[in-house]
Amino acid sequence: MLRGIYIAGSGMLAESVRQEVVANNLANALTTGYKRTDVATEPFGQFLLRNMAMPGQPEIGTTNMGNQISRLDVIGAQGPLRSTGNPLDLALVGDGWFAVDAPGGVRYTRDGSFTIDATGTLVTKEGWAVRGGNGPIRVDRGTPVGIGQDGSVTQGGRVVGRLAITALDPESLAKEGDNLVNGTPGGQATARVRQGFLEGSTVNVVSEMVELIRVMRSFEANQKAVQAHDETLGQAITKVGVV
Repeated sequence: MLRGIYIAGSGMLAESVRQEVVANNLANALTTGYKRTDVATEPFGQFLLRNMAMPGQPEIGTTNMGNQISRLDVIGAQGPLRSTGNPLDLALVGDGWFAVDAPGGVRYTRDGSFTIDATGTLVTKEGWAVRGGNGPIRVDRGTPVGIGQDGSVTQGGRVVGRLAITALDPESLAKEGDNLVNGTPGGQATARVRQGFLEGSTVNVVSEMVELIRVMRSFEANQKAVQAHDETLGQAITKVGVV
């Protein structure tokens, strides 16, 4: 009976984490460049069941103690593009990430809602410098900025910098808040830059709502299983103990 409580309890914990992830996806359905997160689970270690009452009989088989969260996967699908007409709004089409100088070091984002600060540095809306091949990109304020598909930044007919578009190992991606991810650079970035566009979120609201309902039903089923096992255990203690 305790085994059944442990199994159902582990299911409740896993579904609780999944519910938080789905809720976060829904909250970012309109966030520029947001990549939805998916939850992967795996079973706890298996153990062998034997028929202790009948020595020499075949083994019953294996069972496990429920499941657990193994990892959170960032799904790097391409989001839809939205035209803004703002020359400092940039979208990536293909594999690659913008690199920025965040407080914790170099981090990566697909949110190309950039501006120019008082020093002429290209920055994110949080004020973090956007990295180029040789450090932060600086331009002259008040002069039109052109950005090519290869990430080259031009002003007055001359190249003043090139965006550092970085390919990341999909297995290493980890979200850190503020629409930033950390990861291990690897491979060749194939993304092309679209000036005057922003990439939308990859969250499908309908699919996430369906998943949220499924998670709630699964959590309730595990909760009822725990209650049933608890009631059976209580009867065993009060009635069997009296006999």
